[in-house]
Amino acid sequence: MDELRTEMLHEIMRIYGPNQGQSIGAVIVPAFIGDFKNVLDGAESMDEVSEEYMTEDKRIHLVLTGRKTLDRKGVKYIITDCEFNGTNLQCNHAVF
Repeated sequence: MDELRTEMLHEIMRIYGPNQGQSIGAVIVPAFIGDFKNVLDGAESMDEVSEEYMTEDKRIHLVLTGRKTLDRKGVKYIITDCEFNGTNLQCNHAVF
């Protein structure tokens, strides 16, 4: 999961510049991922679901795809695909 967060932050900093990108990324990355966890948690099946996110200024368009799974310890949430402004980011099936 940390790799995906880092990649998203890198892309945000590329768009907004290092200073503004760092502060924007510190807020929106956890917000997008937290909301996506709620989307997965509310899914009624274990099928893949997608959710789109966009910043107010429309400079960032994010599509997260994932699913929830069960293991011995309970429910796991997996991001299977991350599209950031039309580019697929390496998510390596980020688990959270």
